[in-house]
Amino acid sequence: MVGAFWTIDDIRREMTALTETASFQKPDFYRVFTRRLKEIFSGLQVLKGDDTIRTVDIIYANPERAVAKIAEGKTQNLPLLSLQLDGIDIDSQRRKPMEALVEKKYWLTDKQRAVRYMALAPVAANLSFALHVWGKYVEEVNQLTEQIALKFRPNLPVEIRPEEIYQSFIKDISDSSNFEVGDRQDRIVKRVIRFQVESYIPSKVFKFTETGEIESMNYEVYIKETSGLQTLESFMVGGGAAFALNEITNRGAKITTIPGS
Repeated sequence: MVGAFWTIDDIRREMTALTETASFQKPDFYRVFTRRLKEIFSGLQVLKGDDTIRTVDIIYANPERAVAKIAEGKTQNLPLLSLQLDGIDIDSQRRKPMEALVEKKYWLTDKQRAVRYMALAPVAANLSFALHVWGKYVEEVNQLTEQIALKFRPNLPVEIRPEEIYQSFIKDISDSSNFEVGDRQDRIVKRVIRFQVESYIPSKVFKFTETGEIESMNYEVYIKETSGLQTLESFMVGGGAAFALNEITNRGAKITTIPGS
């Protein structure tokens, strides 16, 4: 198709074919969210009974592993927060049709040209997380519950990267204080705060090169590659471009902008 005009259908078919035949690339989607959520909930503090302030640690672990960690410390590391990914659900309200494509254009100042990145529609997914609050006393668990709840007003923005922010909402808060730890049989107060992050699972990204080729990359590589680039939209706002957004050439042909993107 070199030298021919590419229609949106042509682009979609080629991207779909490349996606199906691409080599495996380890996804980092879930780890990015859990890492960011740990940062958001780190640094919480409680006032202890002796009027000292303690900063509370947070770990990524299921309840069983958290109990084992508490047992290792003989409860001296309480209170403690543990974060767990509970599951994922497809959001039919936010899903995009298969025909939809996503595109982003950047201006390369050193080469004085624009470069285009495109991807198939991402999957709208709700990530369910459980934040477990562990403590030796009800009062310290209450203090932490209040601080966590106040982060949701009623939503908690989860900024993965600049201009990539997802919203999260509390689903429920429940008590489950029937754990016994180790041979000391210490009573542990536990509260669970379940919340949901409205996210999108990104597809592979394709770069249309100046030589007329299409390069595929996973989303993380795309983020690194474009992290210092100026978007074409901002370049045009500054009066630096003399052509419209739907007139970027590729393989000697003009590719029209995707409606609704």
